[in-house]
Amino acid sequence: MKPIAIVLNGASSSGKTSIAQAIQRLSRTPVLHASLDSFTDMFCWSAISDPDIQRDCQRFGVSSFHACLPILASGRFSLVVDHVFEQHAWYEATREALRMMPIYFVGVRCALSVLEERERRRADRKVGLSRWQFDRVHERKVYDLEVDTESQTADACAAMILKTAEEKAAKRSFQPGRFAEPNRQTERREESRLLRSSRKTGAPVLKR
Repeated sequence: MKPIAIVLNGASSSGKTSIAQAIQRLSRTPVLHASLDSFTDMFCWSAISDPDIQRDCQRFGVSSFHACLPILASGRFSLVVDHVFEQHAWYEATREALRMMPIYFVGVRCALSVLEERERRRADRKVGLSRWQFDRVHERKVYDLEVDTESQTADACAAMILKTAEEKAAKRSFQPGRFAEPNRQTERREESRLLRSSRKTGAPVLKR
């Protein structure tokens, strides 16, 4: 199979890194693991108290990560991207950065209670972050596949992702600059969610 990009998106503590590492172990060919955390954690956050400077540091880390993705994607190896789309612009930037290779977007989910328990057990996460991200990171996202790390192990999720990518790659004729075809079931589910939300709030639903 030609090199592909697998993009994992989910809230903090959802299990993206464990899945990415499992993909590396289970793949028949070498896979690069590109993590947003590896860029944002270049800063020593405990030493930065000014909120404005914190925001500047985060913006720089995220933009630098996106700028490096085309370089990683230009080689002969597949790529698994470990991301958290706090802003929809980050999703679009990732799509653009990887547009020269087939992209498969994977939603990584589990129950909020599970996220918060994992968060409490970790020393490197601010308590409350997963709750803040829980719905936000998945809004308006269309996935090729969604996995549940509450009911599935990282290896099981990785195996499912690799199998799905291989099956879809066999059916698609990729042209540079074209994004992966979205999962229509996921797209319909997201549209239904937006419609229900608009009925509650009275806000219009914007069609993509």
